Amino acid sequence: MLVIDKVSHRFNDNVVLNDISLQCDSGNITCLIGPSGCGKTTLLRLVAGLLTLQSGHITLDGESLASPSRRLPPEQRSVGMVFQEGALFPHMTVADNIAFGLPKKGAHEIALDWLRRVGLPDFAHRYPESLSGGQRQRIALARALAPEPRVLLFDEPYANLDVPFRRALREDARQIIRQTDSIGLLVTHDPDEVLTVADHVVVLDNGGLVEAGAPQRIFDAPRSTYGAELFGEPQIFDAILQDNVITTAVGDWDRSALIDPTISNAALKLVVDADHLLVESDPQGLLIDEVRAVGRLDRLYLKTREGDAITFLDCLRVEGRSLSAGMRVRVTPKVGKVFASPASQG
Repeated sequence: MLVIDKVSHRFNDNVVLNDISLQCDSGNITCLIGPSGCGKTTLLRLVAGLLTLQSGHITLDGESLASPSRRLPPEQRSVGMVFQEGALFPHMTVADNIAFGLPKKGAHEIALDWLRRVGLPDFAHRYPESLSGGQRQRIALARALAPEPRVLLFDEPYANLDVPFRRALREDARQIIRQTDSIGLLVTHDPDEVLTVADHVVVLDNGGLVEAGAPQRIFDAPRSTYGAELFGEPQIFDAILQDNVITTAVGDWDRSALIDPTISNAALKLVVDADHLLVESDPQGLLIDEVRAVGRLDRLYLKTREGDAITFLDCLRVEGRSLSAGMRVRVTPKVGKVFASPASQG
């Protein structure tokens, strides 16, 4: 188990991490997600030993890796790292890249074995410049895993790959971590990656841990604004909550629509996934000015009865329902599906 306990870090006067605590279990992948600059990569570099820990404690299977008074060198940490660009040595063959850093005895055989495991058994004598982006990332994964580290760190390793390659590679990594019972810690901006790969998700924002849990739990009932906006097709509205009525630009909703219906009366920012908006015909409702197909969704451009432009919103396209310009509709959310936060929190 990898334990990160009350870790804080700053660069000069800029606090990048503030009192972060989490644990990562063997055979599982923990995803770190959050906006750019929230401290995700800094946390990875602290675990790897590439930065000196200023505050807190990092342990692996009960052994101290880092504290303000102790810093185990990176090469002694049993930690492997896969970077966004693969970071292969261009002057070395693929096999030599994988064997780099291994004890010389048996290194070549280990490299060949890992080439088979990542599906590139005939690439031993190739050079990185002759590989595709997806192939380079497979080699980078093999090189990180060849020393059999307890912890494997991923710093957005699939961000520059085409979607089909990305899906295949992240599933490869997931299966290898399961099979080797190692610990995966992955930095990503990709919500799909979180849902398909992660066993546990940690949401960072402004240097703090704002939410953590199973990906499906965060998908179904987020507890932070970033978590609410992370998955699906989030629709965002300004609103006023007064007693049991939520007043929005697309109509009045009942308080029961909220994930947390106990929230106090206030000006709110609402986030609701497009899948959770219901659109029904209503002669007294909003006027559809235009409808556009957007993948599996319909994008509606709406006006008030007075003809004032309101906004556009996306909703799930429903078989057998036809929406068209000139129709009037009522927009309501499903019960318990709207995340709300005070408007002052953004």
